[in-house]
Amino acid sequence: MAAAYPVRVSFTDHISATDWQALQQAGQLVQIRRRQGLFLQDDQSRDVFVLISGAAKVYRTEANGSETMLTVRSTGDLLGDIAALDGTPRSASVSVLSQVTARKLTNEQFLALVEDRGLHVALRRYTNARLRESDEQRVEIASLPVPQRLVRALLRLAKAGPDGPRRAVLDLGISQDGLAQLIGASRNAVVTAISELRRDGLLRTAPRRYELLDVDRLATIGYRARPYDDNGRRQPRPDDDPDHRR
Repeated sequence: MAAAYPVRVSFTDHISATDWQALQQAGQLVQIRRRQGLFLQDDQSRDVFVLISGAAKVYRTEANGSETMLTVRSTGDLLGDIAALDGTPRSASVSVLSQVTARKLTNEQFLALVEDRGLHVALRRYTNARLRESDEQRVEIASLPVPQRLVRALLRLAKAGPDGPRRAVLDLGISQDGLAQLIGASRNAVVTAISELRRDGLLRTAPRRYELLDVDRLATIGYRARPYDDNGRRQPRPDDDPDHRR
């Protein structure tokens, strides 16, 4: 059954298992440690990275030195495909959050594989899905209080855990500072929202790891309710009693 909320975009959603296998066998196998960069904004390089495991952040740096995290990419994603396809400089930088294993394809290798396997439509759909995801995030930053933005980010990035569909895990190496940057909020605001979710029995945290303990209730907070006032404070709920908080 499809999730009742948007989930993370992945290239594997748009291709067959055999196409994904071909991508995992192409190019050069590389491993990149945490905090190392794959490429920098405005680079002229054209290499494409197929993420087999691990996670990386995509970010832009402005002339004044300020840095904005645009998104997080992990297993099943491509990095650098737009520059390979249209020949433009890199539009953003990419840095590793948790150790990445990837296949590194030259521009020529990537374009040949796309042609041979007929992946043009899949790439267009993947690009469109990423654009929709970016649009959603921009609207959230402009219009929603921090707690709702945080819940949506957690739901979008988390993967189902072994304890059933009501639970999920976000284990991509993202710190609380990183979450704050991703949703356009201060670290203090994110820490406060995380503490509230923990008190409500909805979230368990460890360094750079977040366990979503009740996905249905979190989806209600993020997408189907107005649990916060205009100042970001949680409004009382009918079930808001000490026995309900686990």
